[in-house]
Amino acid sequence: MSQPVLQVQALHRSFGLTHILRGIDLELAAGECLAVIGPNGAGKSTLFNVISGALAPSAGHVLLRGRSIAGQSPDAIARLGLARSFQISQLFEHLSVADHLRLACLRSRGLRFDGWRGLRGVLAKLPDVQAALALWLQRLELGDQQHCLPGELSYAQQRMLELGMALAGEPQVILLDEPTAGMSRSETAQFVQRLRALTQGRALMLVEHDMQVVFELADRVAVLHEGSLLACGTPQQVRGDAAVRSVYLGGLPC
Repeated sequence: MSQPVLQVQALHRSFGLTHILRGIDLELAAGECLAVIGPNGAGKSTLFNVISGALAPSAGHVLLRGRSIAGQSPDAIARLGLARSFQISQLFEHLSVADHLRLACLRSRGLRFDGWRGLRGVLAKLPDVQAALALWLQRLELGDQQHCLPGELSYAQQRMLELGMALAGEPQVILLDEPTAGMSRSETAQFVQRLRALTQGRALMLVEHDMQVVFELADRVAVLHEGSLLACGTPQQVRGDAAVRSVYLGGLPC
């Protein structure tokens, strides 16, 4: 078996005397979708924060393609091939859709610039960025909205833009935190369909409360409870796990 692209080994995170993560072990294979579920307060967001570099682990290891990334900055981890989206919108209200994607393309190349005048100079020397922008506008179906500000987009389009920014750097591993939260059922169905197409071949880990989305997308499901890994297996295995169903009070779909 090939080495997993992402490994979490005996991971702990505490805040003072409060233990949030208690010895989590997880692996993510290339091209696999792993959904992380659990009640509020189970440690899901903390797990994502430690993996992506927003928090350092109290103990344990995080390996990306066999290389330790625990304690590195989010920017450094992103440059190594791990991207993340957030549950709360991270868009800039005064930047257009196209400018958001341009910035994501530039950041993925490790480029820096001094203000918007400097940005125009950088872009003039990088026609591949313009080509990448056109491609992502097409993939995200946001071409007609490329000059719009985030506030002029529907909520589902905002989430799609955030996904595009995460993907623009061609990461090998993507973490998505509640990607469909706040969407209608029809918006969710369209988003899931596009998400599956856009992330094909990439390793995807997502936190999601919508169990219909979880069981539609995930190859495996990891269940956290009170900071510990309660179960991890295929959707069918997790559905039938008595301990999991007890935690969810029978709320998992059959």
